[in-house]
Amino acid sequence: MKILITGATGVIGSRLVPALEGEHELCLLSRRDFPDDSRWRQVDVTDIDQVCDAAEGMDVAIHLAIATGREGDYEEDAFNSQRMDINVKGTYNLFEAARRHRLKRVIYTSSLTVVWGYPPPQWVDGDAPAKPVGTYALTKYMGEKIAEYYAELHGISTLCLRIPKPFDIDDPKLANASILPQWIAFPDLIRAYKLALTAPDVGFEIVTVVGESSKRRWDLSRAEKVLGYRPRYRLEDMGYALREEPDSYDRPNIVTPP
Repeated sequence: MKILITGATGVIGSRLVPALEGEHELCLLSRRDFPDDSRWRQVDVTDIDQVCDAAEGMDVAIHLAIATGREGDYEEDAFNSQRMDINVKGTYNLFEAARRHRLKRVIYTSSLTVVWGYPPPQWVDGDAPAKPVGTYALTKYMGEKIAEYYAELHGISTLCLRIPKPFDIDDPKLANASILPQWIAFPDLIRAYKLALTAPDVGFEIVTVVGESSKRRWDLSRAEKVLGYRPRYRLEDMGYALREEPDSYDRPNIVTPP
């Protein structure tokens, strides 16, 4: 399979690429230049011509590119502008490239923050209607709508994976740290992406993929049905302490000028 991966040098991409190389032919996109590796292409996802050029001849795209540098509900005009460019315009460009070059499937990386407006302990369905909190969540939700548009109008098989923060089970810094109950171990997340590549009979699907814990409140039945995914790592069984979710789901950290 010929797979295009945007954001291939990012937190997820840097772990997904080694898991796929050797099994598939990869075209890896990054804002950085890798002159000694023909798999890599220096591409700005906000430039549609560059994205279309990279997508030619590909079978599937995995969209990982996001605006980096800040996490969570950080709000600031300049960074939000970058978020809109990369997370929304970049997503549109990728789907448009997929349409023009007739890619069979696009796997879009959404975020659990798209449904962050459902406060604990409320149960959240795997494809629950969006309740985004903060600009980052808003851009990821807009990406879901772009994905739905291209799936329904142009017949592109599309999976939107709503994912939480992934973590490295070998990171010693986390050995004595408390983590949130939705966090997902990287091996589980990478397996979800691999399952998404070959999941049958997908038109348009929104699937929540989280880790397992006694405090899980995010439904995984759609992930099991669509992907065949069940988490293999249970957070407490690995010795992690679970901390309470924040109570400010409806109050993003708005930074205003002085």
